[in-house]
Amino acid sequence: MPNDEDDQQTADDQSTTESAESDQLTSQDETTDESAGQTTGDQSQNDQMTDTQAAGDAGVATADDNCSGWFADAESTSKRAAEFYVRNELTGDRGVVEKIDVFDRDDPESYSCNVHFSDKTTNIEVVVFRNEIIVREILPGISKRLTCWYDYRCPPPDRDLVLTKRRCTMMAPIILRLQSK
Repeated sequence: MPNDEDDQQTADDQSTTESAESDQLTSQDETTDESAGQTTGDQSQNDQMTDTQAAGDAGVATADDNCSGWFADAESTSKRAAEFYVRNELTGDRGVVEKIDVFDRDDPESYSCNVHFSDKTTNIEVVVFRNEIIVREILPGISKRLTCWYDYRCPPPDRDLVLTKRRCTMMAPIILRLQSK
């Protein structure tokens, strides 16, 4: 019977190898082409934001100088990012934004905001860096929550804020940025 056990082990090893090779092929085939997943007229024209499928952090964007006005306006940027996240990632009517708490507004590289919606149960954390925005729902405890990374740009002529989804993943609540002292 030792031969049967050896044959089973060999079969298990081959299936593990095939699975790993398949995973490698999948990740190599992914692209970060913005035009591939642009949304159509379902969104309001005032919120001209793009939602693309991108491969993780492969296409880390640089800061868009056209967005300096948006970066300086913590409330407007966080409101827009939270509304985009709620509309595209969560289900149900969450109401409208009622209150925004801003943390570390004077930090030149990043700040965070807690955005509170009128349904009294939806609270969104928005962390804004010069080259990306991270958004997640604030939930009690340490349960996993959907966290999304967005690139953003502000193309001329109107320089409206355009978010591009880089990726979303379920993860435990970790500290996304350290607050300055």
